[in-house]
Amino acid sequence: MQRLNWLCTLALCSVSSTGLAWDIRGNIGLEFRQFPNNAVYYPFEKSNVSVSGETEFYQTIGDSGSLTITPFFRVDQHDDERTHIDLREFVYTHVGDTWELNAGVGKVFWGVAESQNIVDIINQTDQVENGSGSEKLGQPMVNLKLFQDWGTVDLFVLPGFRERTFLGEGGRPRSPLIVDTDNALYENDAENQHVDLAVRYSHTLDVWDFGIHAFHGTARDPLLQPSSTGQLQPFYYQSTQIGTDIQATLESWLLKLEAIYKTGDAIENHAELVGGFEYSFYGIADSAADLGVVAELLYDDREDAQPFQKDLLVGLRWVQNNESSSEALLGIIQDLDHGTQTLSLEASTRIGNSVKLSGELTLWHNTDDDPFFATFDEEDYLQLDLRYFF
Repeated sequence: MQRLNWLCTLALCSVSSTGLAWDIRGNIGLEFRQFPNNAVYYPFEKSNVSVSGETEFYQTIGDSGSLTITPFFRVDQHDDERTHIDLREFVYTHVGDTWELNAGVGKVFWGVAESQNIVDIINQTDQVENGSGSEKLGQPMVNLKLFQDWGTVDLFVLPGFRERTFLGEGGRPRSPLIVDTDNALYENDAENQHVDLAVRYSHTLDVWDFGIHAFHGTARDPLLQPSSTGQLQPFYYQSTQIGTDIQATLESWLLKLEAIYKTGDAIENHAELVGGFEYSFYGIADSAADLGVVAELLYDDREDAQPFQKDLLVGLRWVQNNESSSEALLGIIQDLDHGTQTLSLEASTRIGNSVKLSGELTLWHNTDDDPFFATFDEEDYLQLDLRYFF
């Protein structure tokens, strides 16, 4: 944490000391969570407030270069682990005729699926932000992009590893056992200084957008092992992963697939996939609104139980297409082995030109036989987020 504080301070000093005119944009917001039920573990807080913000500083350098600096912070009412800062980006970009170089701390997203992006391997998950895994920590990297008529090749050298964040004792929703983030274990002697490597090829052919990747290094998802302190101790193992992401756009249809094969000495070699479709009905009842029907299957072929080993997502996406950019997504994930049902409703709308109101409702049902979500039927919550953009 001290090293990260130093980097964030250096980033802000870089912005203030250059004397250049930076392009600045960002947001700051207030988040409120309400839990209708008492937790099955201490503490028993049923409401929580936090404040978070992110600012992007962008500066062009010469004719072909640019610098992007994006610090992030959150201050949480009850959870010390959720109160944190992070340097999402501190990256220099240089663009050539057929290439692009990115060096520093950056963010990269891969994936096409709605429920889970199993191919998104470059950045570590900032799990204290939300349980979906969509928020990521900044990753030290050198990324060279090569652009050709036959596709784009991305080469990555990733010097330095970021450990996953986990909710602390005061956080909800979470499982009863706390993750001991101060005493992580590593398979490799280099620990968080191991240099990871990745490559990706991507291209568009007619209606098909696809990518193929390979990764070797420290896995982003640690094994959580019981320790003598009664907590869970994260173990970061070495792994090799190959995978693909494919999306086809066929008029009203979007066909989506993410698939990976993952190997390592500390894990069972296995395949995972997320695949499905989204079908859109445009201009419902002669209005500007669109309605999308989403269905995805999540599969993991490991013999040991996994959180999403055989699950089905069905959902509806509503987009109003109005000046307020109002939209909503309703989804239900059904565990086909244990019967667990997870319902999620997300909605957002703009208020004027600078304010956005977002809401999220998450409910768990029939979790008794699920080894991963057995206590989550008491963790239902409603979240509201009011955010100002500048």
